[in-house]
Amino acid sequence: MLLNLYSVVALAALLVFGLALLAAALWRPQVRHLTLPDAWKQYRFGFPTYALIFLAFDMEMIFMYPWAVVFRGIGLEAFLDMLVFIAILLAGLTYAWRMGGLEWE
Repeated sequence: MLLNLYSVVALAALLVFGLALLAAALWRPQVRHLTLPDAWKQYRFGFPTYALIFLAFDMEMIFMYPWAVVFRGIGLEAFLDMLVFIAILLAGLTYAWRMGGLEWE
């Protein structure tokens, strides 16, 4: 019974893979040179770095709230876990700072 189920899944995977290869062989995209509009020329590509750093520290706050609620019940183990978590975030921030990712040009 289980072997039949796996054979059906394998057959479906082979069918999907074969159709993908067939579609890739038949469809040849034409290469075009794209020009950027003026709005994209003014876009600062350093912004995603700031957005990722913001999200990292925002996620830190999301994890710290439930941790703070149960901190007394867990004790020293919870405190050490949070120290490791903050150390990893600070290591990432330090790396971004040293690599020049926080400089706005």
